Amino acid sequence: MTHPRTGRALIAALAASMLVATACTGGTPEATSTPATSATAAASPTPQQGGRIVEGTISDIATMQPVLVNDTASGRITALLYDGLVQQDAKSGEVKPKLASYTTSTDGLTYTFTINDKANWSDGKPIIAQDWLTGLTAVGKSALTVRKSSFQDIQGFNEFCAPAGTQCKATATTISGVTIDSANPKKFSVKMTKVSCPAILDLSGYTLPTQVFGKYLTPTSKAADFDTAAENLSPTVVSGPFTFKEWRKGDQVIMGKNATYWQGSPNVDEYVYKVVANSTAITNGLKTGELTFGSIVAKDLADMQTVDSVKITKYQSLGYTFIGWNTSSQSAFGLADKRVRQALAYGIDMDAVIKAVVFGEATKQVAHHVPVQWAYPSVALESYKYDKAKAQSLLKDAGWTPGADGILAKDGKKFNLTISTNSGNTERETLAQVAADQYKQLGINAVSKPEAFQGLVTKLTTGDQTLEATIIGWSLGGDPDPYQIWHSSQIPDPAKNVTGFGFTYFKDPAMDKAIEQGRNPTDGNCSTAARKANYETFNKILNENQPYNFGYSNNVLAVSSKTLQNFDPGSFSTIYNVHQWWIKK
Repeated sequence: MTHPRTGRALIAALAASMLVATACTGGTPEATSTPATSATAAASPTPQQGGRIVEGTISDIATMQPVLVNDTASGRITALLYDGLVQQDAKSGEVKPKLASYTTSTDGLTYTFTINDKANWSDGKPIIAQDWLTGLTAVGKSALTVRKSSFQDIQGFNEFCAPAGTQCKATATTISGVTIDSANPKKFSVKMTKVSCPAILDLSGYTLPTQVFGKYLTPTSKAADFDTAAENLSPTVVSGPFTFKEWRKGDQVIMGKNATYWQGSPNVDEYVYKVVANSTAITNGLKTGELTFGSIVAKDLADMQTVDSVKITKYQSLGYTFIGWNTSSQSAFGLADKRVRQALAYGIDMDAVIKAVVFGEATKQVAHHVPVQWAYPSVALESYKYDKAKAQSLLKDAGWTPGADGILAKDGKKFNLTISTNSGNTERETLAQVAADQYKQLGINAVSKPEAFQGLVTKLTTGDQTLEATIIGWSLGGDPDPYQIWHSSQIPDPAKNVTGFGFTYFKDPAMDKAIEQGRNPTDGNCSTAARKANYETFNKILNENQPYNFGYSNNVLAVSSKTLQNFDPGSFSTIYNVHQWWIKK
């Protein structure tokens, strides 16, 4: 709906709205846990105090509760308010301690964490092991979170979590695999039922103040007690570099510096997350100085390069923009046929789109993993180079023939297709229109339909069948584990009130097996080579079946005011060192 953890998120990062596919920190940015050690920071002059940072975005947040985050707009805010146990290096993705140091047992089944002695909540209370367990309990009890699968390998979690279903049994009142050290309240261990390759990132979890959320998570509490807690929208106690001040819905989130932040009080007084109308407004705000930083779309890059007051930082996105097909759609029933989905891949000139819409600032995707990940496919995959004749042939083979009006029909029904995307993102709105136009040339009655990002995310994760095709993006996690997006267990089920990121409804037993072996190898081999072999199988299946047109992975064009010091984002994190940022006056 990302994070240094393994999840993912639908992207609303900077200028682009997306899903955070990250489990805990996998798809959204997170602050660093150690003082500045980079050459840039070390060589900087003494930071000046005061001022405010204003980040521009086109999507409002939905929550300030990390357990409930599905999108990167919300993930941005929760990463500023709450720290995780571990973090990833912004440039390399290497996992490092943050709130806690950790060790792993020789059999790979037990993880022991010790929370930093200095780590404290904004109310002065120490951050302790129970606070991490409170976060895990919240995941188990919540009816809204899509994160349960991140913790399913913890001993006793599946017996504890609710509502009862394919994974959760709701038969236990405690999570047996978590043990808090009786002699040290900051130390705890987590026992796994099997080797889990992405565990260290998944287990970063959600550390929540027990003094705030404990009352919503008692043995007799209902899911709604936590899911509707007032503090989810108005946090009172936090562990991150900033504290919550005000949320003006549809306008801005205002945060003040956490003067008692355990890594050192931030240099700036306020951090404002400002919602603007569209990506053009972000560009204009950066040019005028109204915004301190944001990301721009590629069409505005040449113009921005003429502005003397800003700095442009370009890096590969840990995510991609795609067209997702609802393979179970009753209104666009043709999407259930692999041949039709392949035709839709051949029928859009994605190379031309990248040149014309993204001005070459992207890499074409034909599978799930992106170039910055070690799991990026190295095997030969079908490139789906634009081929109108092949697209028409596949549609004919699938039984679709043109009527008198030229519109394809089958079994007396016309091929109508609505392509939804998030309004305000000019790049995606353009892509949706281009896709609709090119599909009309195949005889498909395709139309584009922009709508509000947060509403679109809710429809996707709850399995709303009114969606036929959706252009949106993923902010991927630090670990390439694709379980939360592609495993069949993650398909939403409205009838059972089950949410999930598997909103294409595509499933394949061989793909499930490859995902499972990449995550929980039966031989315990978590080496990059062994895992990549499974992900090659996984990506081949996706490449052939085309539940998405995988679109492209953008270059992030991060623009900041030259007055903003120590701003040094990377593919794995933007705000990892935010407490060290300062405004040069």
